Amino acid sequence: MSTFRKQHRVALIGAGRIAAVHLGFARSVKNATVVGVCDADPARAEAFARERNVPAFFADVSEMMRAIEPSVVHVVTPPTTHAKLAIAAMQGGANVLVEKPMAMRVADCDRMIAVAREHGRRICVDHNRLFDPVVNKVRAFVASGRLGDVVSVEAHQGVNPVEDGGAGGGNGKPHWSVEDAFAPLYNLGPHPLYLVSELIGPVKSIQVAGLQPTEGQGMVPEIRIVLEGDDRFGFVAFSMRSQPYLNHLAVFGTKATLRVNLNTMTVITEQNRKLPKMVGKLMANFEPAAQLVTSAVGNAIAVATRRMKTYPGIRETIRRFYKSLDEGASPPVTGEQGRDNVALLNAIEAHLTAASAAPRPLATGTEGGASWTS
Repeated sequence: MSTFRKQHRVALIGAGRIAAVHLGFARSVKNATVVGVCDADPARAEAFARERNVPAFFADVSEMMRAIEPSVVHVVTPPTTHAKLAIAAMQGGANVLVEKPMAMRVADCDRMIAVAREHGRRICVDHNRLFDPVVNKVRAFVASGRLGDVVSVEAHQGVNPVEDGGAGGGNGKPHWSVEDAFAPLYNLGPHPLYLVSELIGPVKSIQVAGLQPTEGQGMVPEIRIVLEGDDRFGFVAFSMRSQPYLNHLAVFGTKATLRVNLNTMTVITEQNRKLPKMVGKLMANFEPAAQLVTSAVGNAIAVATRRMKTYPGIRETIRRFYKSLDEGASPPVTGEQGRDNVALLNAIEAHLTAASAAPRPLATGTEGGASWTS
């Protein structure tokens, strides 16, 4: 099938650290041109544009949409602003790629989806780890049948206190990712939730347990979640305290088990071997070790040859989204998938707020907040 490669005029809303990542990857798409950046802080928008050679900068979204008419807008601001800004961009004529989480409440996601349909726009959510190379390997392994049937999936999401809000939010204010008890969950919780959901299927019920913050702590330090799919379970651990901070995924199947380190980008396969008992026990140590060494060497070569970049999943999400626009196809992560992820986050927050571990309906609500410096 031939693909019509239209020219994409790209603008960024938000001029923070992650905006610079999106800028670089958008520029790597051959039929895309970055034409502007917008931030509520005019000085930040101007500095971003001048330092990175972006042609135009704005402090008002509506003004940007009228002046440069972008066809694609990346919303890379704090989650409380996602719905308002994405809707303004779609109403102004652009398709939208929005950072995770899609919004803070399900009702806001519903409004974003409705506006996209009303105006004939596409909205894609940056669930970037779905397209990390190691996760692509997992999906291929599962699809091949070598894992057998998926029995359960476990994810551990650690929080790096240096990265998670360590730089502050500007103007003496804390970064949005640490500004309240649930902010770290909404910042990093989307990742393990969408990874587990991808592998267990639609979530039927959720159970949540969490430790209450101690005096002066502010944020929920430990959360444990059980997700029930049709015939398998998912387990998510969200930890503010464990060190070193680890981001792991384990997929247990009827034929094999996959263990993924999302920080070091390694995958280890464990499976039964028809060997004498003592030999099998020895191989259970040597075989994973050999896989780890091989993977580490491969990663080192990829880094040395500049084939491995930071945030590879964001690069792939952007590439696939632009390609879907060329082909008139569905985005790599749809608004509905983004909504489901937010529904889980809302449910977890509701469980912990109510101090209840019993399954309950997924929560809905409305957007709040005003600051949008990422």
